[in-house]
Amino acid sequence: MFLDLIKDSSAKIKDPLSIAIKIILIFAIINSYYYQTWHVLFVNILLLFLVFLPYFMQKNYKIYIPGEFEFTILLFIIISFFLGNIRGLIIQIFLGATLGFIGFMIMFILYSNNKIKTNHSLIAIFAFCFSVSLGVILELAKYFTKLFLSYTFYASNYIFTMQSLFLISLGALFSSTMGYIYLKTNKKTPLNFFMKRFVKRNPNLFIQQIDSPEEILELIKEGEKRNLEFKSTLRINLHTKEIDKKIELSVLKTIAGFLNSKGGTLLVGINDEGKIIGIEKDNFANKDRFNLHFTNLVKQYIGKKHFSFLNFELVQIEDKHVLKVDCFKSNKPIFLRIEGREEFYIRAGSETIQISGSELVEYIGERFRRKG
Repeated sequence: MFLDLIKDSSAKIKDPLSIAIKIILIFAIINSYYYQTWHVLFVNILLLFLVFLPYFMQKNYKIYIPGEFEFTILLFIIISFFLGNIRGLIIQIFLGATLGFIGFMIMFILYSNNKIKTNHSLIAIFAFCFSVSLGVILELAKYFTKLFLSYTFYASNYIFTMQSLFLISLGALFSSTMGYIYLKTNKKTPLNFFMKRFVKRNPNLFIQQIDSPEEILELIKEGEKRNLEFKSTLRINLHTKEIDKKIELSVLKTIAGFLNSKGGTLLVGINDEGKIIGIEKDNFANKDRFNLHFTNLVKQYIGKKHFSFLNFELVQIEDKHVLKVDCFKSNKPIFLRIEGREEFYIRAGSETIQISGSELVEYIGERFRRKG
């Protein structure tokens, strides 16, 4: 019930609420500095850090924090204003839990994208250590700030420092424990809701890499579908044995379709029946020339700024090579530039189709502008 309330309310009032909270916190920080109430000052700085964290992650790392997570932080900040003397204590626990969640997500993403056997205990330990380490850095920042401002230190400062580290550790322990339960048993915990929303908002972070011949063969057995397509060659028309721009454009249209839809994988060097043809049919002098040509095609027709949504590699299967292109779900519309005009493609079932006009406007409005 509570999580449903968060989900329904977050998109409606998050933005104006966020602006109001930031303004209040900035004034609170100025006021705390003026009256030299250092403990309150650093508590407000912590809160301001939490408010700006989602924006920082999105801008610098293209990691999108779900609106529900941001809304929960803002809701907590509002509640914290009514906590009186225990406000600082609760905020430090909450900070530790938040940092622990970030540490958990870092390890979860790393394990999801590599062929490492998932070690649940190691992920939980890293999340805890990550949070506590940042807590130590925070306490050091407090110390040197006070030193710079010629603050007179008392014995009670040591107690406050130890208390802060203990509370952050407590919050970190909560997050890491919830993370461990999530991985080990998949039981419903407060973390499950945010994990599902985070994965939904950042599908590109959780696409597993497939780079061995055996796994490529298993992928071929699945056959073409919504998120998997085969192309015999990159540029050669197998009927005429000549370079054909239509073949190149067919490859690029498929890539654009995956990017504008839910992502997918393109295998070049495989015919429609799933037989391995190999990129050798494209008659390049070597693999480097092939990779360079493919890269230039993407730059010319799709744009180099969209390379972050692609991961491609050549995989050798016996005496042939197959190009595997992982196309991640784009967060912005991607148009194919062809002879001075722009075309827009999407995936419809196992096909790539072009849409335009009102259908295009409606699709972009639904696919790229919808929150969550």
